[in-house]
Amino acid sequence: MHIQCTKAMLDYIKPNISEQDTDNDIYAWHAHLVKRSRKNLLVCMHDLSRFTLVFYGVKKSDLKELYQMMCVAMANSMFDTGFTPEEIHAYLDKQPEALTFSKTKNRTLVARLNKAVEMTDHVLSTDGYYEDVIEQRHASLFLPLLVNLKPS
Repeated sequence: MHIQCTKAMLDYIKPNISEQDTDNDIYAWHAHLVKRSRKNLLVCMHDLSRFTLVFYGVKKSDLKELYQMMCVAMANSMFDTGFTPEEIHAYLDKQPEALTFSKTKNRTLVARLNKAVEMTDHVLSTDGYYEDVIEQRHASLFLPLLVNLKPS
């Protein structure tokens, strides 16, 4: 799985950067990390579908397990949006088993990611957030409906 990170995310996790061609890659994501109420808010957006995963209260130690966090969040969100267990397993079984990171390269996707962060702020401020878990399933569920879904 390849994650294209904003500067804030890259500065926080300091990964090894590898350049990859992510055009039409079904396992490519964009990620942004911002501070909200003295806690880190991580928003990951799938490049092709604009499917969004939201994590609140993320610590540096949590990001060491980012791959597992994203897999669980993807499965949960896909199930919540109506995917069958077979479809979920088919997607997760074929994905690469390691994360690679790079800088963002597409201004359009960065703009849509910023819109997703803005909508996340709105959802979390109105509906609140779950303090006992990092994954904010209720916010992830509403974001695909709110973010501009036009193809690139």
